[in-house]
Amino acid sequence: MGGQCPAERNVTQYLPLPCVPRRQSFRVGVTSYVYPADILPNIEQLAGRVDDVELVLFESEATTNLPSPDVVVRLAELGRRHNLTYTVHFPTDRKLGSADARERADHVAQLRRITKLLASLPIHGYILHLEGVGPDDSAVRVHAWQRDVAAELPRLLDGSAPELFCVESLSYPFEWCAPLLDQFGLSVCADVGHVWRYGGDVPTFLHTWLPRTRVIHLHGEREGHDHLPLTDLVPGRLEGCLVAVRGFSGVVTLEVFEYTAARLSIERLAQCLVNAKAG
Repeated sequence: MGGQCPAERNVTQYLPLPCVPRRQSFRVGVTSYVYPADILPNIEQLAGRVDDVELVLFESEATTNLPSPDVVVRLAELGRRHNLTYTVHFPTDRKLGSADARERADHVAQLRRITKLLASLPIHGYILHLEGVGPDDSAVRVHAWQRDVAAELPRLLDGSAPELFCVESLSYPFEWCAPLLDQFGLSVCADVGHVWRYGGDVPTFLHTWLPRTRVIHLHGEREGHDHLPLTDLVPGRLEGCLVAVRGFSGVVTLEVFEYTAARLSIERLAQCLVNAKAG
């Protein structure tokens, strides 16, 4: 089994999370780090209470949490038994759009190993960061980044369904990704918390990108801090977001990394959906 969380504790001391809201068009998920434990204990507690779990993976020279083959078998079993899907958040220790060709090649090899390891799981999507560029970079640098990412994607996608690879919205203008989405048939991971954090308008962003969106990351944001519980959002933000995603049939991940934040977020989402139907 992959590296253990340093603060691992007995997850059974926690009350079960509320079940996610039903009877809306989208599936609701949480991350694999609701409890201070490794991935498998989290999934064993979450299965049957959520529709999807985002497997948040990391791998570096010092530590890794990649599941062992035996753990993958157990994750697949839990998925089948509970109609549970997985989104896989790839490690971000390397940049696919780095100016360093060796770093790009190493990252592709890393991601290929992960997709092979997890091939037996019911995967809804792979969350892909196209890092290596910043919001203030020049047009020359943006063009070079697009060229470098385009050169690596064929090796990453070889033999895989391209629509499973969801490019996440980060700090730079997302329209820079458009040529890559078009050329390779990639999907979108609309991280609305990031859109709020970097000063964007969520309804406008979703109007543009929702038709290509497979996964939405939803979390609280206030004064430049994100991945907070939904209860930390300023009034009206969550309601406006839910109006904008009406009819969305993909996965909405409540992307928080702690039990209380997950519980509060599920409760806030459920109440907001009830109020919307009552209205």
